[in-house]
Amino acid sequence: MSTKRGMVMEERWKEEMAEVDWKKYFKLLPPILIFIVLVFLFIPYHQLLFGSLIIIFFWILYYIWVAVDRARKEKSE
Repeated sequence: MSTKRGMVMEERWKEEMAEVDWKKYFKLLPPILIFIVLVFLFIPYHQLLFGSLIIIFFWILYYIWVAVDRARKEKSE
């Protein structure tokens, strides 16, 4: 399945992965992991689905932070 579209998608994926802001990622990760552990320890079993929403919140927060930072950099240029 090495079509032209597949190759373009793979190249685009590699470019996007190179743009991951690891500093922001690792600044957000420890507090979120601690919060996840605490929530899963103290939340009732039948509500664990709500605890998993923390992971979605992490990615939303990360992408908002990256987008604001990029917009700030573009504005200053």
